[in-house]
Amino acid sequence: MATTQTFICFEQAASRTDRRKNRRGYLVALLASVLLLSACEVRLHANLEIEEDESGTIAVVMAFDDALASMAGPELGDGLGEMSAQLPSEWQAEPFAEDGFNGIRITVPFESLTELQDALTALTQGESGSDLPVGELMGFLGDIIPTREGDTFRFSLTMPAGMDQALGEELGPMPIEASMLDSVFDIRMSLTLPGEIVSHNADIKVGDTLVWNLSFADSVRTLQAESMLTSAISGALIWVALALAVLVALVVVLLVRNRRMRPMAHSEQVPEEG
Repeated sequence: MATTQTFICFEQAASRTDRRKNRRGYLVALLASVLLLSACEVRLHANLEIEEDESGTIAVVMAFDDALASMAGPELGDGLGEMSAQLPSEWQAEPFAEDGFNGIRITVPFESLTELQDALTALTQGESGSDLPVGELMGFLGDIIPTREGDTFRFSLTMPAGMDQALGEELGPMPIEASMLDSVFDIRMSLTLPGEIVSHNADIKVGDTLVWNLSFADSVRTLQAESMLTSAISGALIWVALALAVLVALVVVLLVRNRRMRPMAHSEQVPEEG
């Protein structure tokens, strides 16, 4: 129970000014220390789905395994409820329970890529979002850069180098190995783009969905993906097919013409009988 109290009292013990200074580093360090001792795990998953008209949904899951949820008791639910109340107005929260994890799923629909970036900025950098654990630990989401050029969608997200960026300069020297953090935090970015995926550097591709597994041991890493609308690909294939058809037709015409020319040339060379 002392572990739970340590976790819960962390934010209560800090002043508002102190929380804003190296907030992400302290939270990561505290969670890592507590969870390493208790052999618990935290799941941080972000799932972005973009439709052909640039609308879509992004969902972020922050969940704790059953062991930690059991240790925390009702205080965990109270803390998640308080976090839900502090979310930016455009974000919606609901309980999450899946695969032995319990926590919160927050989602926001968007009508354009610009609206998506505004929602992410509100979560990770806004006045209310800046005080949320999910906003701190998933702060990199604010750097998502989705773009569209004609029928081509592109996604880019540059991840900072692991430990130094996660813990901050003041906490960097702490004796916590990156591999130890990876045993505590399951951090994942999933992306679904419209059309056909033409290039990506994801770790896993499941159907139309790309998945990157993120690690504190990573150096600076840029997640990239590009898709092209099926109609554009189909149009290009149609033109290729037409070009091939024209080429085949020309070859056939030349062959037929050559065959007709040969008998005529032969008849001109045969001498007349006298």
